[in-house]
Amino acid sequence: MKLFIIHRFKDKKQARILLKKVSRKMKIKFQLIFLDSIGCKTWKDQAIEAISKAEAVIVYDRKSCEESENAKWEINKAGESNLQIVDINPNDNLSIVCSKIKPLYDLEEEFGKCFKRKDGLNTLELYKLMINSSESLIQRRQKTNAFFISVIGSFLAIAGLMVKSGALHSGTIWLLYGFSVVGLLLCISWRNLIDNYGKLNKAKFDVILRLEQELDAQIFTAEWVSLGKGLRPHKYRSFTSTEKNVPLYFSWLILVLTFIAIVWQLLSKNI
Repeated sequence: MKLFIIHRFKDKKQARILLKKVSRKMKIKFQLIFLDSIGCKTWKDQAIEAISKAEAVIVYDRKSCEESENAKWEINKAGESNLQIVDINPNDNLSIVCSKIKPLYDLEEEFGKCFKRKDGLNTLELYKLMINSSESLIQRRQKTNAFFISVIGSFLAIAGLMVKSGALHSGTIWLLYGFSVVGLLLCISWRNLIDNYGKLNKAKFDVILRLEQELDAQIFTAEWVSLGKGLRPHKYRSFTSTEKNVPLYFSWLILVLTFIAIVWQLLSKNI
C-alpha cells in the first residue's frame, strides 16, 4: 500500500518510526512516500506525481502542518485528488493509529458495491463464470506444482547419478553446489506461487459466496459451514497451508544433501 506522508521536516523520523510499528502490528507492507520541500526546485512536481501514485494520504500532525505553507499546499493538492486522507496526531497511541488506518485496506463496503444490479449477464451466468474461473485456476496450480516437482526432482536425480557414477569429485563438486542454490531459489519461488494461488482462489470464492446470496440454494456456503468455516482443523485444513509444506520439505532435503557434500569434501581433503 502506497501512502503519501504530509509532515513537517522535524517530524519525519517520528512519523516513519510510528508507521513502521503500525505496519508490523497490522502485518501490512507500506510503501511510505516522504518528500522534503526544502532546497528542491522540482518539489511540487514530485509531490503531484507522488500523490497521483499514492493509494491514500497521511497527514502527520495537521496543526503543525498548517503552519507551513508547503505542507498546506500538499494538503490542498491531496484534497483535489479525492484520495482518502487520514489525520494522525503525535499523541495517538499505536492502537488508535491502527484503527485510523484500518479502513484504508478494509474494503468490504467497496466489495459490496461491485454487486449492484446492472444490465448484462444475470447472476446465474456470473456464478457459472466464476466457478469455471476457479476450476481453471486449480488446473494451473496443479500444472505449476508438477513443473516444480519435475525440475527439482531432475536436479536431485542428476546429483544422485553423479555420486553413483563416481563423477563427483573435488573438481566437480561446484556443480552440486550450483544445483543446491538453483533448487533453493526454485523452492522459494514455488512456495510464493502457491501462496498467491491460494489468495487468488480465496478471492474468487468470496465472489462466488456473495453471488450465491442472490440464488435459491447456497451450496458452496453450506459446504463451508459444514467444514466449520475453516475454524476446526480436524474437519478441514486449507490446501494452500498443506501444499506450502512441499517446497519447504524439498528445501530441507537440498540443505541436508548439501551439508553432507560439504562434510564429504572436507573429509576427502584430510585423507
